[in-house]
Amino acid sequence: MENPEPLPAFRYHPDPVGTGAIVANPDQPCLGCSRIRGYIYMGPVSTEKNFILDEHLCPWCIADGSAAKRFSATFNDTGVAEGIPDAVRAEIEQRTPGYTGWQQERWMACCGDGAEFLGVAGKRELERDFQEAVAVVKKHLRDEFDLSKADAEDFFDGLSKDGEPSAYVFRCLHCKKYLAYVDEA
Repeated sequence: MENPEPLPAFRYHPDPVGTGAIVANPDQPCLGCSRIRGYIYMGPVSTEKNFILDEHLCPWCIADGSAAKRFSATFNDTGVAEGIPDAVRAEIEQRTPGYTGWQQERWMACCGDGAEFLGVAGKRELERDFQEAVAVVKKHLRDEFDLSKADAEDFFDGLSKDGEPSAYVFRCLHCKKYLAYVDEA
């Protein structure tokens, strides 16, 4: 393994090690650059070609866009993120580590920009780490799942970081408002 170097910064996924999208791996070479750099990407990869890229790309090849270019790969789907510039959409899709959801992941947006992904959360993590997102998640449950306030509270109590359903928490880079959605299989 080469001497460890600082991980690249990702504007829209500020802590990919903390979210589990990137893990330490002293033995795995990157398919993009053929280097062993001590970290490997564990998140989703979509490609038009028939490449098996899961757990085979380093964060540096994602950050500089070379993995996306070489393999025609994307790491996120910004299809539902409305009102963001094409350059932001390209950065999120092609140069930002993704995250794994139960069904279709979706990237949130606010203030004309992509939001930063903070992590997957259950009830415990929301109440401990993302208290300002609790009301956002409960509103999402009432609006998107068409639940009464009481049913939304019961559903909220069943949220799990490691099981399903799970909450996916984002924060606006500009107004700092929390954004979230809930997904299940």
